[in-house]
Amino acid sequence: DRIKIAAYTLSGTMAGVAGIVMAARLGSGSPTLANEFLLPAIACIVVGGTAITGGVGSIWRTFVGALIVHVVRIRMTFIGVSVFAQQIVFGFILVAAVAVTMDRAKVLVIK
Repeated sequence: DRIKIAAYTLSGTMAGVAGIVMAARLGSGSPTLANEFLLPAIACIVVGGTAITGGVGSIWRTFVGALIVHVVRIRMTFIGVSVFAQQIVFGFILVAAVAVTMDRAKVLVIK
């Protein structure tokens, strides 16, 4: 229980610090200010090999996933792809990564 409490406390603290830094950079705050960062963050974790349904993850694999997603994002920005189209691409990457990492033996087939 102490580990869970410490993990949630650390997570909440880092989210608060990130919100303060973001508000300081932009000079204002809004609850929808960083919505475009959510999908790439989830994509980093899934591309790194951690299953969304739970399981074992690794900091280094997530780091590699973040590097891959960041390189794709920078390439799309250089090419001139709009932010909305980038979200669609990250959605496809996320669906593909989930399809690859999903355990097919646990899927219930209804006929």
